[in-house]
Amino acid sequence: MDLEEVWRIREEKIYPTLFGGEQRGIFTLSSELFAQRFGVKEIDPTWPFYGVFEFAPTPQRPFWLYVTSGHSNSWHEESDGYDPASQSGAGIEFIFASAERGDWATQCLQNLLAFDLLLDVGHFPGGQPLTEGDRIPIRSPINGKENCLIRNVILSRPASLPTGFQLPSGQVDLLTFTGITDSELAFAKENGTEALIDRLQPLGFFPVTDPHRRSIT
Repeated sequence: MDLEEVWRIREEKIYPTLFGGEQRGIFTLSSELFAQRFGVKEIDPTWPFYGVFEFAPTPQRPFWLYVTSGHSNSWHEESDGYDPASQSGAGIEFIFASAERGDWATQCLQNLLAFDLLLDVGHFPGGQPLTEGDRIPIRSPINGKENCLIRNVILSRPASLPTGFQLPSGQVDLLTFTGITDSELAFAKENGTEALIDRLQPLGFFPVTDPHRRSIT
């Protein structure tokens, strides 16, 4: 089984089963994104094949989901070397849950995916690939509107969303970004990300991002 078939299984079988709803995409990364957002003009030739899918709400899930595809590709491994017990590619894909539909949500997840790719190749000295518990400043309103207080995200593995899946090429974890405010970021730095989640979740602000909400701290 070659890379293209594993790729097809993820996008045409596993994702529709896991996330349901109407599907839109894939919205791939562009060289312009890397150049304009991060000042990187030369990129890995595989990166334009990474992207984001949009999944509409379902009766069981009343919010929008944005999901990356490409991180779990075993780009440089021959099919006879696949080990289902190991990780597939980077062993991860990202989710962003949103209270509303918006191109801003697709763009946000594209930017975070591109950021992680750059971290993985050492573009930011001292930086490590994103992992569970990380807090990432966006440094601008998440939806591009001045009155939006959500300017950062946390990365976690909420039990209310799928946490992983199996490909013929290996295992894949699913980690979820959730938007937070500047004051919530400060709280998380002082008390830990889990302490912030414990305050956000009862209010319905985790794991779904509502760009119009108030800050809780």
